[in-house]
Amino acid sequence: MKKLLKNKINIIIIIAIFLPHSVFAATIYLETARTEFFVGDTILVDVKVNSENKEINTVEGNVSLTYLPDVVVVKDIILSESSFSLWPNKPSLSEDLKTISFVGGTPLGLKSQNATLFKIVLNLKKVGQVILNPTDTSVYLNDGKGTKDSVNNKDLTLDILPKKDGSNSINDWDILISEDKTPPKSFEIVVGQDGSVFDGNKFLSFSTIDEQSGLRYYEVIEGNLPPTRSSGTYVLQNQDKSNKVTVIAYDASGNFKKETYNPKYSYFNFNNIAIIIIFAILLFVIFKKRNKK
Repeated sequence: MKKLLKNKINIIIIIAIFLPHSVFAATIYLETARTEFFVGDTILVDVKVNSENKEINTVEGNVSLTYLPDVVVVKDIILSESSFSLWPNKPSLSEDLKTISFVGGTPLGLKSQNATLFKIVLNLKKVGQVILNPTDTSVYLNDGKGTKDSVNNKDLTLDILPKKDGSNSINDWDILISEDKTPPKSFEIVVGQDGSVFDGNKFLSFSTIDEQSGLRYYEVIEGNLPPTRSSGTYVLQNQDKSNKVTVIAYDASGNFKKETYNPKYSYFNFNNIAIIIIFAILLFVIFKKRNKK
């Protein structure tokens, strides 16, 4: 009886040691709304994270794709519906077309069972199998210390079948684009200058998100100069003269949001306006007291 009790205690201790690492680790996984996959289809695969009731702020790693040549093509990688707004390394496909690397963060942290990192647009070209597997992943807690959490990875296997006779191919990507009528969100244009970047020249930085088809690119117009495409920063061509700069953010559906940087009025932000109003009220009070005297 004592031996049996001792064995039970040992089992409980072992479970207590290993349970937090195996059960309560954050999980990075992949999912798709489709249950069957046919040649010619274009599908969306969501890369997601389950924080397991912990607040996290950064996720990094790779998604490896294993497939025979020409079975599948990665058409695009989009950040629509992403729960992460900061991207030190936006999801990008390697030269061999087999690995997607990423580093994403959120400044306020999040706690979620199904937070979307990004979406992969796949065009299924031939009969075969595709395995998508998260690798070299890391998750960091939002605790102010950059604590690294343990991670579980779950892969996704797609078995691509021959196209059915007389059936039309499904294109989830086209459907998403056609349904997107909403422009990207409003954003702020910030001027900066640092000796360590852009040879010390003044530059503009800007960032926004599009919650449906995803942000595609920015177009920058400085004064009367021709438009220039940008990914989020722009070095001012005229470093001496202050020109108005227009930045237009486009999503994949062609919707756009336009913002303007005007050096003449750039200092009139809300904080400065509040200071000016308070200063004006103080002057008015002082002036009124002097008149009474």
